[in-house]
Amino acid sequence: MNILRKRLGVMLKVWLLAIACCLPLASHAVLKEKDLAATLAVLRAELANTYNEQKQNIARYNVIAQMQHKQMISLMQRSDQIGLMLYSQKQDFTFDMTYACHEATSLYHEFNKRSMPYQKILDRINTELNRYNALISSLQTIPPAVAGNNAHPQVPVKGKQPTPLLVGPIGGKPAPNGAMQPFMLSKQGQADRDSCLKYATALRDNLDRMKQSVVQDNQHYKMTAGKLSKLNDYALQRYTAIQHNIFINGDANYLEILAQFSRYLQMAKADANEKYDVEKVQDKNKQHNVESQWRGPIVVGLSIFVLFYIFVASLLSNVLVRWLVPKRFRTKEFMKKKVCLILAAAMIIFAISIMVCRTFMYHNFFLMASKLLIEYAWLLCVIFVSLLIRIKGDQIKSGFRIYTPIMLMSFVVISFRIIFIPNNLVQLIFPPILLVFTLWQWSVIRRHNNNIPRSDIFYTWVSLTIMVASTFAAWYGYTLLSVQILIWWMFQLACIQTVTCIYDLLAVYEERYLAKHIGEIASNKVARLNILEAIRKRHEKHINQTWLYDFVAMSVVPVMGVLSILLSIWWAANVFDLTATVTSIFMFNFLNVPDVVQLSLAKIVAVASQYFIFRYLNYLIKALYHKYHKSKVVVNGKPNFTLANNIIGICVWGLYAIISIRLLKIPSTAISVISAGLATGVGFAMKDLLENFFYGISLMTGRVRVGDFIECDGIRGKVDSITYQSTQIVTADGCVIAFLNSSLFSKNFKNITKNHSYEMVKVPVGVAYGVNVDEVRTMLIEAVKQLQGKQTDGRDIISSKQPISVVFDEFGDNSVNLFVTYWVLVEQKFVMTGRIKEAIYNTLNAHNIEIPFPQRDLHIRSVETVLPISNKQ
Repeated sequence: MNILRKRLGVMLKVWLLAIACCLPLASHAVLKEKDLAATLAVLRAELANTYNEQKQNIARYNVIAQMQHKQMISLMQRSDQIGLMLYSQKQDFTFDMTYACHEATSLYHEFNKRSMPYQKILDRINTELNRYNALISSLQTIPPAVAGNNAHPQVPVKGKQPTPLLVGPIGGKPAPNGAMQPFMLSKQGQADRDSCLKYATALRDNLDRMKQSVVQDNQHYKMTAGKLSKLNDYALQRYTAIQHNIFINGDANYLEILAQFSRYLQMAKADANEKYDVEKVQDKNKQHNVESQWRGPIVVGLSIFVLFYIFVASLLSNVLVRWLVPKRFRTKEFMKKKVCLILAAAMIIFAISIMVCRTFMYHNFFLMASKLLIEYAWLLCVIFVSLLIRIKGDQIKSGFRIYTPIMLMSFVVISFRIIFIPNNLVQLIFPPILLVFTLWQWSVIRRHNNNIPRSDIFYTWVSLTIMVASTFAAWYGYTLLSVQILIWWMFQLACIQTVTCIYDLLAVYEERYLAKHIGEIASNKVARLNILEAIRKRHEKHINQTWLYDFVAMSVVPVMGVLSILLSIWWAANVFDLTATVTSIFMFNFLNVPDVVQLSLAKIVAVASQYFIFRYLNYLIKALYHKYHKSKVVVNGKPNFTLANNIIGICVWGLYAIISIRLLKIPSTAISVISAGLATGVGFAMKDLLENFFYGISLMTGRVRVGDFIECDGIRGKVDSITYQSTQIVTADGCVIAFLNSSLFSKNFKNITKNHSYEMVKVPVGVAYGVNVDEVRTMLIEAVKQLQGKQTDGRDIISSKQPISVVFDEFGDNSVNLFVTYWVLVEQKFVMTGRIKEAIYNTLNAHNIEIPFPQRDLHIRSVETVLPISNKQ
């Protein structure tokens, strides 16, 4: 394919140069000179220069044209070669068929991407030909006319016979018929005119010959395009059949194969002999062998080639790690990881060496096989490097062992693809091999489950699940589907390891470098569990230093994780030359409602990826606004940004919604229809919602802020959040109560911290009559001042700006009533009030000042009973 691209690139350059060669330069154009004779003289010189330049360009063009014809012949031969390869493939050789289909579709797409602009070239040449024909005709009609055309136009006059423009002897010469010509070119003018005609005719004829050449090439090009179009159509049909065989039809399950093992064994042996034996051609006289680049000894040669480079890579990695690493780097941790480090270095050296050797290869089989080996080697390098970075020295051997079964199983699958193993042979040997590797994977997980990080435990259990599912699919008859699943998981595992490794490197970077600059260190475990919340809390104050770290952690790495799902499927399909099928599946609209919505896997992944980008933008804009905007509104010692945060969130997520709507092909007419229906049907039902929405905006403008303490309907608490429907407060006993925004406006609520965060408290105190009030005032004020302190945020618990005072209230029945007044933080009111009352009580007792309490004296009176005197004796 690279050779094809180079050839098509050369062809494009050739034809771009051909356009420049075949179209004359604009230097032969003339402007209005002194007279006609001067114009002809200038035109003669310009045409002569153009003709000389065209002669040189034609010489170069002839050389380039020969190269172009060779490239065209090569392209035609390649299309015929791929056609023979594609049409000769058998149904039972799926790997061969997919390779041939891939070559056909790739050649077709590359051919169309670099289509030759024949029609544009022809249009340009025709324009130039028309221009030269007009120029030649104009030169021929100048008197004396060339080729007997000596008539000269006359101006008709109404009522009179037409007369010449010029008559008489003034510059005129008699015509052969006795009439007078208006003017005649001088001998020099005629010579210039004849030269101009000669040059213009030669230029036109050269263009005409070039046109014929372009027309012939255009015919060959159309013929090749037709062949490639037929190849592409046939390849797509075969792709559809292969797709049905993989996902729908399947083959006989392995129990049936075991029941007829001898028959299937004979079929597999026949396919293997047909595939890998040297072709023998026998005619009437003799028998001779035909060597192919894709069978026979070439497979053995590839195996020797791979083993040799693995040996060389292992030897170099041993030298590099054992003897070239400085002693200061050979720590205990390094020595524990040394063996695994040698394996990783060997795989990297192997991949690089194969890439270098591939540049000198011309053998098609080696080019194909080396490409797959390079991809597999880099996958292993990614997994090895991730394990070396993330896992400690005591765990590294266990980490390598738990991933060994899936890595070796993937190598077996890729080997099947490299040697184009026949279907019957795959069905016979693959299910038992996969069963053995699955049991091996389960065994190593049981032995090393407790000696690796939790993330790797999860990944290995997923690997085991994938292998179990593949085993069931293979034994049930879907062998090719099982192969595809395994190689997909290998690519997906490499992507997961990459994302996990990046997160670990970010955590190390934050701990060793970033935390020193921002002065805050957070637990990596917290960052793993809730990366967004951890970043917001740690980095919002230092956004000018942490924006790049936040961008990578919040946007780049999650987007990589989302894209890796489709990317790993595409890579796995590329190994088996099924990228065209997979790409069409990605782009297929599985939900396609005309004029409403279009959903495909690619669009869903794009919308999901954009979510992380806009989430970071929302965080970044808010953090920058909080840092550089000096808010005048302060609640609990912190600026209040409720309204700004909501506006930023609406703008950012609104833009995300608009882009997502455009991406999902949701037309504006559909949105308008839906909106109109909702407005008509639920307009009355949304009355309260809209009312709360606008009241919520009014509250956010500053009437109530998050962090304020309010009191409504006898309920007192701290505002926890203000949404567009309700305001939520947290009471002192920890209860959460929500008020509809409209109810706050309809009721009289008290904002205790509207102006500041302090509330005045009055504590009543009664002392006995006869006590010196001034002395009591002094000692109570001192007692309260001793309780003054600061919160962790630096604010005074008892305000030092407002005085502590003792006010004489009234003369009570039993005591002189006083009030101790002070200003205290609202959230500390209940605690501090209890402590101050206790301090007042202890202070009065310490000074033997009586605190009277209500008393009542009861006096019991005795009353004599007077009996009435009876009238009767």
